[in-house]
Amino acid sequence: MTSVYKIKKDLKIPMIIATLMSIPVFGDLMINRGLQPSMMVLALLLMVLFYMLTINNLLRKVTITDHEIAVRSLGGVRRIPVGEVTFIDGVTMGSKQFVTITSNKKHTFIPNSFENFSGMLSDIESAAKEEAIGEGLKENVVPRKSDVAGAWITVIVLVIVTFVILYQK
Repeated sequence: MTSVYKIKKDLKIPMIIATLMSIPVFGDLMINRGLQPSMMVLALLLMVLFYMLTINNLLRKVTITDHEIAVRSLGGVRRIPVGEVTFIDGVTMGSKQFVTITSNKKHTFIPNSFENFSGMLSDIESAAKEEAIGEGLKENVVPRKSDVAGAWITVIVLVIVTFVILYQK
């Protein structure tokens, strides 16, 4: 059994659009605003952070096999052998849910922003030992629509800012 889970496609599209729309906004900020050097450095750092977070979200992937649970992100692949898993539980904070996987050496949190999150929970439960599964995984999966709505609101704000910048000149 090998199952691969990626970030929701509904979330990827607005993230890519927001990243592309932010390029002219950041460019105008750097070129035309005459900022002090310290503010330019801060804007540049925020811009790099924004792009790194977007790339990280696009690269995130969870692969579940009979032997290991692998979580890929910008920082690389974290492989957790199923035999080393000591505890798996679910944590709910509002509408945000996480699967927490504790092994001998690592703690890993997997958010509910992945496609088919309930299927991922089932695969993780079936891969792990029965005594390692906590009660938090038994709770209902909360559908999370605010991630997608927040991403589209970001796109709309960036479109408005771009039009304001263009029509000021």
